[in-house]
Amino acid sequence: MAVVIFLFKTPGGNYVYDRETNSLLSVTDTEYEACRRVEAGEANNADWELLKRYTDQGYLQETRLEKIEHGATKFMPYHINSRMSQLTMQVTQGCNLRCSYCAYGGNYEHQRSHSDKTMSLETMKKCVDFAMRHSGGVEEFVLAFYGGEPLLEIENIKSCVEYVGEAYRGRPVRYAITTNGTIFNDNMIQFLDDNNFSILISLDGPKIIHDKHRVFENGQGSFDKIMENLEYIKEHFPSFFNKIMFNTIVAPGSDFACINEYFDVTEVMKHNNVTQNTVSPYDIKDDVMYDDLYDITYGYQHMKVLLAALGLCNKDTISKLFVSNMSGIERFYSLLSNRFIHKIDHPGGPCLPGVMRPFVAVDGSIFPCERVGEGSEATKLGHIDTGFNMDKVDAVLNIGRLTEPECIYCWNFIHCGLCVATCDGGDVLSREVKLPRCASQLDITYNTLRSICLLAENGYDLREKFTFGEGM
Repeated sequence: MAVVIFLFKTPGGNYVYDRETNSLLSVTDTEYEACRRVEAGEANNADWELLKRYTDQGYLQETRLEKIEHGATKFMPYHINSRMSQLTMQVTQGCNLRCSYCAYGGNYEHQRSHSDKTMSLETMKKCVDFAMRHSGGVEEFVLAFYGGEPLLEIENIKSCVEYVGEAYRGRPVRYAITTNGTIFNDNMIQFLDDNNFSILISLDGPKIIHDKHRVFENGQGSFDKIMENLEYIKEHFPSFFNKIMFNTIVAPGSDFACINEYFDVTEVMKHNNVTQNTVSPYDIKDDVMYDDLYDITYGYQHMKVLLAALGLCNKDTISKLFVSNMSGIERFYSLLSNRFIHKIDHPGGPCLPGVMRPFVAVDGSIFPCERVGEGSEATKLGHIDTGFNMDKVDAVLNIGRLTEPECIYCWNFIHCGLCVATCDGGDVLSREVKLPRCASQLDITYNTLRSICLLAENGYDLREKFTFGEGM
């Protein structure tokens, strides 16, 4: 067996992340060197004597982990049958845009291309019935509509919502929709507002950047139409406008600094929440490569978040695209010392497939979520007419089994974010596809640990919000 730890330095200290206790330890220079030998399996008696104050507290112990299996495995029939919290319906595969990086644009393996297929109202009602049968154990259920561009099927969406109200009166249901924002009209807006829809609109920044990637079928940019719609909604439906959230995709080669500035200064969406994502690198046919400018801009904006937390930078100067970074750090911190390694355990990445956010394609096929390839047999969990294939559910939940030898001794076991989307081999879930994704996860966790330490070194007390284990 081995002691699984991760060592790193900052300008102000030496740190050891202890995987078994999920704890972060601040150590001296000599202790750090001793821990380095422990990490390499070369520690001597003098090293262990030096580190006795840690081992006496339960740190730096040999790993207990022997087998990869998700803790929810035995309980999945219960979760599947009664704890489904959200279901997303693909109401159409049609779209009035042809975005250059779209998952359905032919650039991804195991993924469908654009088509004119739509989900029938009968199938939509079946989805609702299916969801209600499997969500009896949750207080509130979320029904989401997705495309293509879902508002192309607004009449079926209206009928579906009406069906929910008639057939399941008294069941708390929230609605959500993701749209490109180009085809709003008064009737749509009023319907969405009356039914309290959560709205996510895709907008990639200023016109010169947005129109480079998000274009209509004729090649014309979509920015002007979206902004015309937003300004109209803000003027005539102000309460509805305040509910709208925006998501921006930062494509390779885009001026990230310009995108940041746009969302900070544009008056139309001054008070709306904005999130940012990069182009998914999973199963894409051509490599996704971001330049140094992206990394520099991201690092600079993240540094401003840390400075603002320390009171050294005005919070109002933080980019809207980065305001959630601090809550992410605090959320990570709250998990430290609150999640431990067990003899039988699983890396942290997978959600509960078929429970958290199942996605139903136009033909009724069920997938773990909308992020996996619809052309993949490996990720197809079943069909609304026949239910879930529990063997498929088990395989998707336990993707750590694919890389068990590596996972058992990985220091990032608890905080790994790899899910089934990162190991989709088409017909099978693939170890070879998954392993190259590990490096990025290690970087993400390391950078978060480093941010926590930098904050602590400069007087930010995370203990005021969370209980932290011994060592730091």
